[in-house]
Amino acid sequence: MRIAILFLLASSMIPAALGQEGTQAADKPVQVRKLTLTAKDLPGGTLQPIAASLEGGTYALDDLQDKIQQKLRDQGYYLARTETPQLTNVRPEGPARSADVSVELQAGDQYHMGEISFRGTTAFPKDRMRSLFPIQAGSLYSSSAVAAGLEKLKGLYEGEGYADIGAVPAIAVDDARHIIDISVEIEEGYPYLFGPLTFEGAEPTAGTEKTLLTAWKALEGKRYNPEVLKKWLAANAPKTPQGAPAIHPHAEGIADPDAHLMDVRLRFE
Repeated sequence: MRIAILFLLASSMIPAALGQEGTQAADKPVQVRKLTLTAKDLPGGTLQPIAASLEGGTYALDDLQDKIQQKLRDQGYYLARTETPQLTNVRPEGPARSADVSVELQAGDQYHMGEISFRGTTAFPKDRMRSLFPIQAGSLYSSSAVAAGLEKLKGLYEGEGYADIGAVPAIAVDDARHIIDISVEIEEGYPYLFGPLTFEGAEPTAGTEKTLLTAWKALEGKRYNPEVLKKWLAANAPKTPQGAPAIHPHAEGIADPDAHLMDVRLRFE
């Protein structure tokens, strides 16, 4: 049995197979009128829904390849590869172009989800962390489901003040059993508390900063949570005087890692 270990970023579960079309032509977007996908190792009926979902869209050629591969990986074809898209009946469409597009691909074997494990975690029970991933063991592997779980995992930690959270997944591909296991290395850091509120720029109306500082006392010293900050800002945003330009306050978190505080600077735009 051969087990291949691949380390990857959450946003890219497998490298894209890029074509060698000239740089200028490859970078110019194309609106896909008709997309034809062919594979020697898959029946056409499997590929037709994927092609239909991408028709009508405008893509750079490498982006189109990425999207095709992503849709295949979401159906368990983790090692799918695509050739360079071929364009026919090319027509100018303003700054872009439209064309009929054909792509040859190799789907490879279909894989199922194995175990998802976690290392370096102390803040949350592992079963709670596993529940954030919308995919069950034994289901067809889905890169999108894994990516969604990693985003939810990040949100779980951030909601408890862990602003420096890092979650690095490692993929183990079991070619013999067609199973993919994932191990997520957690770097928790320390939980942050809301620090002091400061201001940048001209005060929009007299007394605005004093009012905001009074309201800030309800948050200062509590666990930092970016969603809580958004709600606080929405609830306490200064009202625009009649006839004046709209006020758009923008909050920026400034980490103080030594004090484990997340100071917030408010800028009026």
